[in-house]
Amino acid sequence: MQQLVQEHQLTWQEKGGIYSLAQGVVFWNPPESVNEALREALQSEDQSLHLYGPDEGLPELRDLLQTKIQQENGLMSPQYQIMVTSGANQAYMNCVLTLLDPDDQAVVFAPYYFNHVMALQLTLSKDENILIGPTTDQGKPNTDRLREFFQSNPSIRMVTITNPNNPLGVFLTRRDLQPIVDLCAEFDAFLILDCTYEYFVLDTLPCFNEAPHVLYIFSFSKSYALAGYRIGYVVLPSSQLYQQMMKVQDTIPICPSRISQVAAVGAMQAGKGWVLQQYDTLSSGRQAILQALQGCPRIIGGQGAMYVMAQLPTNEGNGDSRADDVGFARNLVRDYGVAVIPGSFCGAPGWIRVCYANLPPENCQLAADRLKAGLASWILKLK
Repeated sequence: MQQLVQEHQLTWQEKGGIYSLAQGVVFWNPPESVNEALREALQSEDQSLHLYGPDEGLPELRDLLQTKIQQENGLMSPQYQIMVTSGANQAYMNCVLTLLDPDDQAVVFAPYYFNHVMALQLTLSKDENILIGPTTDQGKPNTDRLREFFQSNPSIRMVTITNPNNPLGVFLTRRDLQPIVDLCAEFDAFLILDCTYEYFVLDTLPCFNEAPHVLYIFSFSKSYALAGYRIGYVVLPSSQLYQQMMKVQDTIPICPSRISQVAAVGAMQAGKGWVLQQYDTLSSGRQAILQALQGCPRIIGGQGAMYVMAQLPTNEGNGDSRADDVGFARNLVRDYGVAVIPGSFCGAPGWIRVCYANLPPENCQLAADRLKAGLASWILKLK
């Protein structure tokens, strides 16, 4: 173990610099159909890309998305309305500002996506109005605790679930989600399903739970590698909600970028099949990361999205109940040239989040080797 530690500690500077297993991005480029759509738009006689567009998004993109949610997601009701946004984060902010008043309460489950919590902190009058629910040992929301929250806090107006999950890398089936859908209906709360990673599932793609109180968020950032173009969308179950959200939309972006929406239309020409082919390339990196984390007492994820979370070893003899995940992440960058996200940022102190999608497979293997060496060094220091 000591030889492994020394080898990687001394040579990472000469072997490609710092490798990131931190930020949630994909290593592949957008499909060629995106470039073709952009070239055609830029060369067209219709020079309208510089103008404001419809607040809700370009009609050609919204028509494609309407077909997509019916055929792929099973959201068949004619009541569903689509609003294109500047990324999924803006879609979530739209939901928060539309559905919540400052004194309302909202529920997220730890480990959570930190941007969701920050959006709630920007909107609600105090941090105590954000209720952090626990997850089970399998990384799934604890529905018993959610019921207790509802019974004790009548001001809960919104519950947020990311599926497949960021940061846990866990996938919830329709059967997993239905009790949460039912509880939100029983206690008159909205459920936000952030489906950013909808195609990133090992076995079967998600089935969607249709209900008049459920809103769905999607993104082009991960699947089609359009992160810098900032295009997402929210699917709303009624025209009334849609009209209220339009006030938020017109205040924040006014309209999504026209050129970015052209890119999204081009991406949809490649379609789901193209995305699934790209996702298949993550298999070796996923296995390398899971192998590198074997020295950790608990590992969750790898079934969905592009993340794994691992609990760091502690020196229980010294009374340490949880590891210093921020310190570990800092040392890992400094000494081994690989970056991860501390679990404290996601409401899970003592854990780390590892992304296996932001490096090509061969580099992901190198990063996994460094991660394994860093963990070995951490364990040696505990003895």
